[in-house]
Amino acid sequence: MGVKYIKNYLLFLGVMMFVMTMFGIEAASAIVDNSFSDDIDSLNQDINDKRNDIEKLNSRIDGYKEKIKQKQSEKVSLAGEMDLLDNRIAKTELEIEETNEEVNLLNIEMNLLEKEIYIIDSKLSQDKELIVSILQEVQVMDNNFPIQVFFGTDSFSKLFDRLDYLETINTDLKKSVDSAKLSRENAVYKRGNLGSKQDQLKDLELSLKKERTELESNIGAKEVLLDATQRSESQFKALLDDLKQEQSFISNEIIAIQTEIEGRLSKHDDIGDSSILSWPIDPSSRGISATFHDPTYPYRHLFEHSGLDLPAKTGTPISSVAPGYVAWARKGRLYGNYVMIIHANGLASLYAHMSATYVQADEFVPRGKKIGAVGSTGLSTGPHLHFEVRKNGIPTNPLDYLMSY
Repeated sequence: MGVKYIKNYLLFLGVMMFVMTMFGIEAASAIVDNSFSDDIDSLNQDINDKRNDIEKLNSRIDGYKEKIKQKQSEKVSLAGEMDLLDNRIAKTELEIEETNEEVNLLNIEMNLLEKEIYIIDSKLSQDKELIVSILQEVQVMDNNFPIQVFFGTDSFSKLFDRLDYLETINTDLKKSVDSAKLSRENAVYKRGNLGSKQDQLKDLELSLKKERTELESNIGAKEVLLDATQRSESQFKALLDDLKQEQSFISNEIIAIQTEIEGRLSKHDDIGDSSILSWPIDPSSRGISATFHDPTYPYRHLFEHSGLDLPAKTGTPISSVAPGYVAWARKGRLYGNYVMIIHANGLASLYAHMSATYVQADEFVPRGKKIGAVGSTGLSTGPHLHFEVRKNGIPTNPLDYLMSY
């Protein structure tokens, strides 16, 4: 093989490696980029539009929050409560709309990320192919070049020229490897972002479910209050008086009979640890719709939510959470049909809004005894069990005593 042929071959090889390295990836990537550029530009515009819409919704939500705050500072009245509930309903409707927009925004962002990941993966694949191509050429040169040099080159100057070509190939190979590493790092980063977006989407879906429940609760509370007062301010005031008297009666009666009943409980050998409470109904199917001192409770402006609300079908059996004596089974305007049970260690449990009661005052009930059924009596927006735990007559968070589920 002649010197001229080797020189031309090396020159061609060096130039081709340089061109492939410097322009090959960019050209191939440009083809991919161009095919997606319109879609990516459109998605980015959609993202900007969604963010603007969300910002406007948040501004309107803040406006309703201010109205709610103002209404809560005013004197309690039926008209004021109606306005307060209307503002809460409007705020929650906007929050649902805002959350839906957040979901749409995340879906667009995930679509954009998937396209960007595709581009990065395509570039990574091209990088790999280029590296393999360069390595193959280097291997050919390693196998053939020494013999061609020593038997086909007539001067050391030409030999060094050939070595320069090989050095160019090695330099270009390093550039290709570095580019491939960068592509892979970008792909890993983008996939991490995609996973994070998917987690955010799940959280938003849970938030949306909670907001819809809150909306239904506020709408139901307004209807119940209107029905209970017949749109009359005087009946509204009478209702508030009844509710206050009922709360006062419960607190005073528990304090009065707690010590006497605990003395009777101490004579039972099968009491066990009554400070750990079982669940009155299974909470795993429908969860908890309102917590202790729940900030979203629709009647919070009138009184704090003093227990847990556990939604269930009408007629669902309710069980005693611990051994104790029934203090009373009675009916009131707030709680509807309700049962109070006195336990040891200063504890008492209350079960409200029942459709039926199966026990009577002064009756001993073991843990798990069926004492009534779920209903929607009293000031209630739908079938559920309102469950309270009282320590020395004072409402406390039932979750501090209930078994985990």
